[in-house]
Amino acid sequence: MPGDKIFLSPVNHSTANKLMKSQKSLFLFVIITALILGVISYFGFRALTQESTLNEYQTQQLAKSHVAQTQSFILQQLNQKQVRLDAMLAYLSLDKNALNTLISQDSDIDGIFVLQNNKLVFPDVSQPLSLKDQKLAELIMPVSHDPALLMAKQHKSEDKTPDSGWLVLQDNHYPALIYWRKTDNDTVGVKLSYVKFLADVISALDTDFAPDGIKISDNGQLLYQLLPEPIGDNQTSSYSQNLPFPLHGWQIDYYTAPTNGQSLYSLGIILIVTIILAVGFMALMLYREFNRATRLASQQVSFVGQVSHELKTPLTNITLYAEMLNEMEAEENGQNAHYLGVIISESQRLSRLIQNVLTFTKLPQICIRQVDINQLMNQIYTVFIPVFEAKDIQLNLNIDGQLSTKTDVDRVTQIISNLLSNAEKYAATGKRVDLNVEQDNDNIYIHIRDYGNGITAKEIKQIFQPFYRVKSSITEGVTGTGIGLTIARQLAETLSGEINAINNEPGMTFTLRLPKR
Repeated sequence: MPGDKIFLSPVNHSTANKLMKSQKSLFLFVIITALILGVISYFGFRALTQESTLNEYQTQQLAKSHVAQTQSFILQQLNQKQVRLDAMLAYLSLDKNALNTLISQDSDIDGIFVLQNNKLVFPDVSQPLSLKDQKLAELIMPVSHDPALLMAKQHKSEDKTPDSGWLVLQDNHYPALIYWRKTDNDTVGVKLSYVKFLADVISALDTDFAPDGIKISDNGQLLYQLLPEPIGDNQTSSYSQNLPFPLHGWQIDYYTAPTNGQSLYSLGIILIVTIILAVGFMALMLYREFNRATRLASQQVSFVGQVSHELKTPLTNITLYAEMLNEMEAEENGQNAHYLGVIISESQRLSRLIQNVLTFTKLPQICIRQVDINQLMNQIYTVFIPVFEAKDIQLNLNIDGQLSTKTDVDRVTQIISNLLSNAEKYAATGKRVDLNVEQDNDNIYIHIRDYGNGITAKEIKQIFQPFYRVKSSITEGVTGTGIGLTIARQLAETLSGEINAINNEPGMTFTLRLPKR
């Protein structure tokens, strides 16, 4: 039926609006939650990466420290050998028998050679030589032909040519470490026992230098290895370093226990996912609670608005017919005019209460225009005179000069009406209410002063809260919604004004401040 369509159209429109608002709210919730979870994930993975990098850096620094200690120890062993050989060569007799005796008795010496005027005189190649001496002679032969080979790796200065140093030659697959010393035309060299030197280094190596694992090699040939576990084919050293001359062919490789980076990332990802799920669950619970509270508040506001609208229609009819009856009684000089006046007054008061409820649920649009304050206050005064006279309350109006400003006349009227209604209901015992209006350069001040019992300073801070009612003798037997002062303050703030309340003796004063625009 057509009537059905007209009735259902607003409902469907309202439902569609609610659905759209719900979808927007859900979309906003998803976006915000996704952003929060994205930030958590980003910083979580950054923390994992930084932790992994820090572990690698600390491991490398530890490896460098242990390698430096091992290198220092090996060079110290070589320096000890050098000091001993240097002292020995300084006082060495070049007698062949003495040289042969020294070679046979000193385990550090693998051979001795003597060059006189760049000619090899010991071992004497003109005489039959043992296999060991013959190899040494062949090894030294290039030096006798080119003495500059002795200086090739030595530290040279402009002032002095070195007279001693190390010479490294290749003897088959092993290096030959030769320490030489030159005096006048003689050059004496000692071939250091490589095996003995290596044995001394290995036997004296402290495992504190390599708590994880270490490997020492010479030109790729393994010399020493101390590893808690076998080295895998794909396992690389944490840090490698070559020794300086004359052990420049030596390389120290330091191995650390492989860090389980996969485990670190797995635990970190589990922790991040747990946090994300917890935050997501909390966000979902908050969203559901917010929706529930919003839905409940919307239902309450909708119910109040609908009931208020429903009450307003019969109340308007009651007021209308009561006014018509009052006019008829006035024409006929009837005795019921007083009762009809009470009906009209109470109907108007009930209309104002309903208007308060409607204003509280949804403020109307503001309409700023030039307002004559004197005329407005006189209109309000005229409306409230019968109500106050019915309770034997004297209402006094005093306006200081001709006042006007740009404001919303309906909102100002409702504010003053709410304040006067409160004075009429709660301060009737004072039998007097003063409505005073004054101004300064910037503002207009409207004071509503009653002479009732007043309230405490503590309660003054709470009377503007929604639904709060003072619990004292002044409210006993007086009905009210508890939103009149809340609405008055809200309306004043929309007009860039404010409402203040102070205690007087007796009574109270409510002041509405309106700016001059």
